Amino acid sequence: MRRAISQIISRLKDPRISAMIGVTSVNVAKDLKTAKVRVEIYGDRQSEQVKETFEALCRSAGHIRKELSQEFKDIRTIPELTFIKDNSLQYSAQIDKILEEIKKHDDNRAH
Repeated sequence: MRRAISQIISRLKDPRISAMIGVTSVNVAKDLKTAKVRVEIYGDRQSEQVKETFEALCRSAGHIRKELSQEFKDIRTIPELTFIKDNSLQYSAQIDKILEEIKKHDDNRAH
């Protein structure tokens, strides 16, 4: 389902969705009525573009759900989609950068 949602998002023609979006995970409830879709929106987390993209994505949930129903015809109920921002990839990249800087600083002090 993660891959299908990702493909549907990439096909959206909404001009407000201007940032790159990655679907990091989809957690479907046991009763299949709801699904939490974690998305990573690449760019500056504080930028207006990222905010607009996330809002447009949330407003497109019904359309994405309809597309999923075409993709998964054998499933009787397609879950309601709730989008959640996931900044874990950007956060881990930021931590890696800080650790690299600390390592360089320590190496310079050792010499």
